[in-house]
This record gives sequence, C-alpha cells and structure tokens, in this order.
Amino acid sequence: MERNIMIAGSYPTIITSGGNPRVNKDLIDNIFLRKYVSLLGELLKVKGNFSDIKILYIGGYSKEENIARAKLYISAYNYYLNYLGYESLSKNNLTVVDTDNIDEILDNIEQCDLLFLGIGADSKFASIVEELESKGIKLNKLISDKNILVSSICSGSVMSGERIYGGMYDNYYYGKEPYNYPLNIDSLSINPVTMETDFCPNDATLEKNKVFIERYLKPDSNKCVFFACKPNSLFLIGESIIYSYGEMYLFIDGECLQIESEFETANVTKLVVLVNEYNRLKNKSDIFNSNLLTNIKKAIHTLVKKEIKTELKSEEENIINQFAQKENARNEQNKIQVNEWKQTLKAKLNYLFSEENLKNFATDLEFQERYKRLNDTIVDSYNVDKSKEYLEELYLKLNLVSMIKVSYINYRGLYSDFKVDLYALLLEYISLNDRLVYYAIDTCGCLFSNREIKQILNTIKIENSKRPQQFINSTKQQLKLFRKELKYERS
Repeated sequence: MERNIMIAGSYPTIITSGGNPRVNKDLIDNIFLRKYVSLLGELLKVKGNFSDIKILYIGGYSKEENIARAKLYISAYNYYLNYLGYESLSKNNLTVVDTDNIDEILDNIEQCDLLFLGIGADSKFASIVEELESKGIKLNKLISDKNILVSSICSGSVMSGERIYGGMYDNYYYGKEPYNYPLNIDSLSINPVTMETDFCPNDATLEKNKVFIERYLKPDSNKCVFFACKPNSLFLIGESIIYSYGEMYLFIDGECLQIESEFETANVTKLVVLVNEYNRLKNKSDIFNSNLLTNIKKAIHTLVKKEIKTELKSEEENIINQFAQKENARNEQNKIQVNEWKQTLKAKLNYLFSEENLKNFATDLEFQERYKRLNDTIVDSYNVDKSKEYLEELYLKLNLVSMIKVSYINYRGLYSDFKVDLYALLLEYISLNDRLVYYAIDTCGCLFSNREIKQILNTIKIENSKRPQQFINSTKQQLKLFRKELKYERS
C-alpha cells in the first residue's frame, strides 16, 4: 500500500526534559539525533529553501504553551541542522493550530510544507483535529494532495496512527484525566505504526516504569499490539517500506519483545504488516491467535539489524527520492493546470478591456441603460462614484468580478492556491494594463493581504488616496462570492 512519507518519532532529546526545557546542545554528537536530523534535513530540502518552508504545528497543550514549545523545537532543530550543514527554518513561517483560530489561519493550513505533530495531552490534540474536521479540513487528504512532509513526536505519533493504542500514560505519569481513545482519528490515520511513545521516560524512576509495564502495558497488549518506543527512537515511513531506529519493544499478548537496541536500525515493514493484521483481528478485545503470534516472533527474530550511521543508506536515499519525485510530479501537474486556468482567464480579461469591446459599450446606448437602472447599493458595492462618468467603470468592474468568480469555480486547487495564482496574474498585468489591476483590487481587495496590495500600489501608475486596508475593508462583501468551503466540497 502506498503511503505518505513521514517521520514518526518518540521523544527526541534535542530539547531537555523537565519543567524548564531548553535546547539540548550536549547531545550534538549523539548518533541517533544526527541520523534523525539528517533524515529530516534531506526531506526538507525537497520542499525548497528552509527559510521559506511554512510550518504548521499541532500540539496538546494550551495555545500559549504550544507556541512556546513549537518555537523551542524549531530552535533545537536549527541548532542540529546547522551543525550538520543545513539551513535554518524560520519561526516567522510558524503557524500553531488551536481550536479557536482555525478560520483565521486557514490559508496557512492549506499552504503548509511541514506538518509538525507535537507533544502534550492526547485529548487536547484530538480536540484540535476534530475541530479541523468540523471545518471541512481533512488533514490526511491535504497531506496527500499537497505532498506535505509530516514529522511527528510523542502524542503526535500516537494520535496520527491508523490504529491508536493510547493507554493510561498521561493518567499514570502526569495525573491527567483518563481519556477514551478512539481506534483512530479519521482525519489523520497516516501513521501505520501503533505506538506508545516516550516509553520509560527519562524523568521517571525504574520502579515507576516497571509498575507501569506490569499494571498497564502487558495487560493492554492482550487487546492491542503496539510498539513501545524509548526516547530517541523513530520510524521512517516510506511509500511501501518502513525502517525503525533506536531502542524499542513490541508488547503483544502480555509479553514484551525487544525489537532493537539504542543505536540499531532495521527494516520492519513485514513486522508492521503482521502487527496490523493481528490488531484488526483483536479489535481491542481479548482475542488470541497462536499462528500470528508465532509469525510475529519469527519476524522479530529474523530482523537484519544494522548500526545507525549519519550517512544515508541507499534505502533511505530511495525514500527521499520517492518524496522528491512525488513533489516534482505534483509541481509539474499543478503548473500545467494553473497555466490552462490562467490562459482562459487572460483571454476573457483581455477582451473585456480591449479597445474594441469598450468602443462597442460606448456606442450601445440600450446596453448602457441596463447599468443605469442598477440599484445604488449595487453600484456602491463596486466602489463606483456616480457623481462622475461612471458607466464604463461600472461595466468593467462588474464583469471583472464575475470573471474572477467563474475562474475560482473552475480552479482546481484550494482557496489559498487560487488567491496566490490570481495575485501572480495581476502582477503580470501591471506592465500591460494597470487599470485592470487597480479595478481588481478595488473590487476584490479582500482576497489579498495588506502587504500584497501595498506592493501593487507602489508599482502601478494610477494615483489614489486609499490605503491598502481600505481596499480590503471596502470589498469584504465580495467574500460571499468566494466561499472557502466550496473548495473542500469539490475536493
């Protein structure tokens, strides 16, 4: 089965644990962390310049805590990335999702390059994903359509699973209220590995960890088989292959079986397939199958374990190349679709503003009467001043908006993609027809940012007294013509 490429990790110690976490510079030579960051770095290179990569973070804390933790992780990643010769990610491109800000950041969600599923309470994480789902945002589809790179840790790795174990981790270690875990989260379900992350956390005693294993993990494994991953372990998930790194175990039918040790890596594709087959059979019930258990133990016994090295193996390069091929194919297909859309719209706009068409309008008095009879409210909504000669301006603006609306309906991408490509088209027109560009922002300025409108105004020759925000405010009524949810309905 072809999957989206992602990294699903436990708790990487690039930051310290405890109540006052910071960038963990002491472990810069740790071979696992070097491998982890180098894999991430190579995948990020596929998405373009690091400073331009748009990051979306979902975590399980309060909004303020999530922001602080996301920024800390970016600082830590940058420290390790720079040490290994990579560029830095920009915190200016970070968007943190919370249940109350989804409408405001919808464009950032759609334009995401890196989806970082972070740490915190699983229940909080799930509530954010459910809110996204209620807004029509299916992350798994967005990830696939836009070839978004996904990197998850801790709670993010658990809650992204096709099947979630969950368990009593937060309740036992941190005294959180017990949470009724779903089998999966419908809008994610992208991680094929059922995980218990941060197994035996570094800040817990050996005795506390032992009690957790005997009281919860072993009994729970009768209903659900899961990989228990110690800090500094991860799965690199390719389209059809899965590699594991670091110390991890498999809890199955009351047993704890070691997969590999701290600095080992192995191809666990077959093992994951068998575990998922057993979990479908169990379906969170005490169901046992001796044949499947035997096959899973055999798969573990026959794993070819290798020493982790910073340098990329050919198998890892293949996964990165697959990610790059998908990115290039998507970009090429998008370029073709956008060019077709652009040429269609340009042909209509060119005719609308042509001398021939404007001459026809000027001499067709009967046609002009239709515009004279329009209600004042409608005329005002197009920012037309009736105290002057206004009919040609009204004719152009009304038809311009109509053409842009139809082009949106025919556009194959998302709402935010449409706005990006429409803006790029207007920039092309600045040297060809600045009147067209001005009328576009004077009627549809709500589609663009303050900065984008300012860039246009600084370039076009038409004198005006409006500020960028005035264009946005005076055209908000046009937003009803560009209903964002239509993009999700069509997709």
